[in-house]
Amino acid sequence: MGLGTYLAAPVVLPVRAARRGLRAGAWLGTTLLDATVGGAASVAGVGVGLATAPLRGGAVSAGDMAREFLGGAPSRRFWRGDDRVWMQVRGLDSPDGPRVATVVLEAVRGVPGVTGAELNYALSRVVVTTGDDPPPLDRLCETVCSAEDSVREPEHERPLDLPGDDVVLAGRIAALVTTTVGLGVAVAATALQLPRLPAAVAAAVISVDYQPRIRRLVEHRIGPEATDVVLSITGAAASTLTHTPASLAVSVLLRATLTAETWSARQAWHRTEPTLAQHAADGHPPEHPHRPRPRPVGPVERHADRSALAAPTAAAVAGAATGDVGVAGAAVIVAAPAATRTARESFAAAFGRGLVDRHGVLPLRPEALRRLDRVDAVVIDPQVLVAATPDAAVLDYLRRAGIRTVSVRHPGLGSRHAMVDELHPSAEFADDALHEAVQQWQGRGATVALIATHAPHALAAADVGIGVVAEQAPPWYADLLVDDPAIAWRILCAVPAARTASRRGVELSAGSSFLGAVLMVSSVPFQGTESVIGGAAAGLWIGHRLARRTLDDPLTDFEPGHPRADDARRLLRDRARRAERFALALPGVGRVPIPTPEQTAYLAVLAALVAVQILDWPVALAIAAGYVVATAGRRTAPADVRAITVGSEAHPSTWPPIPR
Repeated sequence: MGLGTYLAAPVVLPVRAARRGLRAGAWLGTTLLDATVGGAASVAGVGVGLATAPLRGGAVSAGDMAREFLGGAPSRRFWRGDDRVWMQVRGLDSPDGPRVATVVLEAVRGVPGVTGAELNYALSRVVVTTGDDPPPLDRLCETVCSAEDSVREPEHERPLDLPGDDVVLAGRIAALVTTTVGLGVAVAATALQLPRLPAAVAAAVISVDYQPRIRRLVEHRIGPEATDVVLSITGAAASTLTHTPASLAVSVLLRATLTAETWSARQAWHRTEPTLAQHAADGHPPEHPHRPRPRPVGPVERHADRSALAAPTAAAVAGAATGDVGVAGAAVIVAAPAATRTARESFAAAFGRGLVDRHGVLPLRPEALRRLDRVDAVVIDPQVLVAATPDAAVLDYLRRAGIRTVSVRHPGLGSRHAMVDELHPSAEFADDALHEAVQQWQGRGATVALIATHAPHALAAADVGIGVVAEQAPPWYADLLVDDPAIAWRILCAVPAARTASRRGVELSAGSSFLGAVLMVSSVPFQGTESVIGGAAAGLWIGHRLARRTLDDPLTDFEPGHPRADDARRLLRDRARRAERFALALPGVGRVPIPTPEQTAYLAVLAALVAVQILDWPVALAIAAGYVVATAGRRTAPADVRAITVGSEAHPSTWPPIPR
């Protein structure tokens, strides 16, 4: 690339800028449309149902959920289909669990209209089959409650939320609606130049939201999901009163992404419930996994701990230096690691929704996707290896990502034992051997994922449990249910992308906080919080982009070693991208990289938006930093094309290099 390229830039740059703008507009439009459709469907399908629950004899109403979110007793979870009801049973994992199970089953089976009832210990549910004249939900709820109280004293037990339950989805809808309304009010108040409250109001909420120890105390009191909803609604109210529409806009996008994830999981439950109900009875006693060592923290948690120490220090210094409470509050906001949360949550939500919609995954415990960035060991059930052997390219990809592969000795493995890094001795029951392997690696300080067909002890102990649904009973203790081992390998191959999302979120958070601190001590007319908002927006975009890129990894049908035309075009495109790295050769210095025309066009558009005062320059600078972070670590696809062989079926794929 020579000087002629830059001489032609005045003609080429406008075209590339327009193309870049169209791409950005298409991505933003798709995301907004996706979120709008998901949110609208959620509100129409669940919000109206909850509001009218008391009139229809429902077991949970909006008032019950409001009391739960404010620290009251958790409402009883339930899901009702055409002829079945899945209702929560409390106390199954207590010492009185066997008596509770016996009494509840006898009481429920005696209700008129009930034709059968089974207990699922793993999900703490009684699965009730009804006839042509089903009993009202409130009747079933009272029956279960009375049976429980006859055995043990009532306790506030935190329930396990299933994808079909209304409470989680309703809470996320409430947070989305509140944030959206707050955005409209904040925009109108800013346009009318109405008086606003100081930043210290928002800083009080952020102190609880981003201080790990304080947030854990709140979660222990009302539960993680209720804490997220309450802090989201409170934060939206504070941002509305302080007139920060940019912060609310980022929150709206994040809340829409989370709501869409929950809605997709709910739809997946509706599709798979008839099949799962055939094996609803789970006679295995409840699991109480004991981790030999605390779960290792990741980069997001380490950065949150550092920010938790920096925030009060910065507030104290700023307040003492200026004597202004508003400046001290702004210092707390500037130190908040907002980008780390938006990057991780955006990646997990977008990736989880893609797994549900494209690959039929049922996330029983979706919080496991938030732990993917810390996985560094995977234990594989030998039955999975025997039934569906992965290609060596997949295992090599995991090794290059620093993930150790472990299995258990099995007669059917044969030569496959050489495919994994470590083999553990077998036991009388495969579940016991897998459980021992999981705990041994956890004792070494690893975050362990497990792929198994039916291993309740091991799946309950694993940090990320992926259960392969076979002809037998589903692995109810798994976090994610898949019907094809190839999908399990796809989930594990997303670990590098999850790590990248978390790491870039930390980089964005640190950079935006540093820029905010510079703005606070300078004479420019900015509070410093603008850069933090821009960093959060960039983190949201990076997480979503990494998830979509991981999901879009193609699975084509060509013979290994003979790429088709599409792959040849991809190889030429990657070589062209490598050739478009501009640099100037300076005497005594060497090659100095400079932006490409495409990068120059992107930055020029940002500069133009600042010039016409559409964007504040701190926000634009944070967005530019996110763009640089996203493009600097870009790697080209490998030239060789490998195939993933699962069982007798070949799913060829060009696996990307490890994201950086």
